[in-house]
Amino acid sequence: MTQKLENPAEIVAAAMMDATKPHGGLHDELGAHAQEVAQTLIADIHANTAKGVELRAALGVVLSEPTRMGKNLRAAMDAYTTPQH
Repeated sequence: MTQKLENPAEIVAAAMMDATKPHGGLHDELGAHAQEVAQTLIADIHANTAKGVELRAALGVVLSEPTRMGKNLRAAMDAYTTPQH
């Protein structure tokens, strides 16, 4: 089975655009820079920095529902909770 892999920045950018639709001006301003902001956000999440740890922890709280996927995701995110010095 072959799956079409999408660009993660496109997925995040689309989610951000959807989230800003109710906020007219914000939605319009973000439109021109959605890809750039999404790529920065993804890089910050993956970064082995205090900011990255904070973002992963915040996402882990939301994404660690008591489901198999949530538990697996939480375990994967826990592997990144300590920044390297």
